[in-house]
Amino acid sequence: MQTRVHTLRARRDLGGGSFAIEVNGPIPATLPGQFYMLRTERRWPVQLPRPFSLYDRAADGSWGSFLIKPVGEGTRALCDLSPGEGVVLNGPFGQPFPRDIKDPVCIAGGVGLAPFLLLAREAKAQGRDLRLLFGGRTRAMLSGIDDLQNLVRLFASTDDGSHGFHGLVTTLLDDLLARGVVKTGEVVFCCGPDRMMEAVAALCERRGLRCFLSLETYMACGYGVCNGCTVKVQGPRFKGWPYSKTCVEGPVYEACELVHEHH
Repeated sequence: MQTRVHTLRARRDLGGGSFAIEVNGPIPATLPGQFYMLRTERRWPVQLPRPFSLYDRAADGSWGSFLIKPVGEGTRALCDLSPGEGVVLNGPFGQPFPRDIKDPVCIAGGVGLAPFLLLAREAKAQGRDLRLLFGGRTRAMLSGIDDLQNLVRLFASTDDGSHGFHGLVTTLLDDLLARGVVKTGEVVFCCGPDRMMEAVAALCERRGLRCFLSLETYMACGYGVCNGCTVKVQGPRFKGWPYSKTCVEGPVYEACELVHEHH
């Protein structure tokens, strides 16, 4: 973990209102699913930094990027920066996706694409093409899809049918199971909106797939001090504790470790 001021290198428009914020290094070796806390060096409009998965990284660490959609004051401030301005990075933090799963089925929704570019590059370097299911409301909302085109076996879905499979990404997963592209007993890595991840986890449980989720829980500090990112959990990893700090023991959890409270 280290805190350092980096210089904004470029801001790429990924479509759908999202941007890749590229900063000059050094960016330390970071595993897919780990995250950083970001804020602008000057004129930061809110009190606390914001968490983002590392999206991309030069092999030598000379630059790195973060996939950001401006929805509040903090994310807007980061996306409004000009090249040459400073970005404060603290990280990397958190637990990555399991390292012993060699051919996961990756499922992304919206900016939940962020952890999968590094994973795809890693697999490609080992001679494998990851399967990636990427869902969005429309073609325009599949932000970053062009970055993945030549790295993965890409299966896109849109709610309105404007690109790829017409329907939800869970329906696409069902279709791929029926066609044998995905098989019972395989492992799913998923990141996206909470409702989508809950639906994916429920489908995986029904269809005999092991499922890991990268949570987008709100975080304030990133290293376990503030207790602001706790989730209810179960299982031997937590040694009887009913709650887990997402920033330390996550953001990646196996779906069966999470306790869903229905009201």
